[in-house]
Amino acid sequence: MNIQETAAVLAKIKIGDNREIDSKGIVLREWHQEIGHLDYQDALEAVVMHRRESTEYLQAGHIVANVARIRRQRERDERVANPRQIEPPKITLDRAEFDRLTRVALEQARAERRYTNEITGRAAL
Repeated sequence: MNIQETAAVLAKIKIGDNREIDSKGIVLREWHQEIGHLDYQDALEAVVMHRRESTEYLQAGHIVANVARIRRQRERDERVANPRQIEPPKITLDRAEFDRLTRVALEQARAERRYTNEITGRAAL
């Protein structure tokens, strides 16, 4: 998101808890450094989510964590809405060919499950 969108997110936060925002833009720049990498709409939704679920003073880490939850839920919804079709196994009486097809299928399944965790940056299986 750009600096103007970060300012809009910060304004929404200010409405909720009457926090002070300096006129020099120091607070805005700090918040932009912490949440500027997020999608604007997701950040707004994360603010609303925090306010609905918590009475804690809203911090940038809450927004980052809630955006991660929003993305995971969106991915889950996508998987449910568009399930992948499972290919029926190829039947063969040739043992060597069966072993080869099994290895290929296992490698493909492992490749599909690999992803990088956006928050920690560590690969997960």
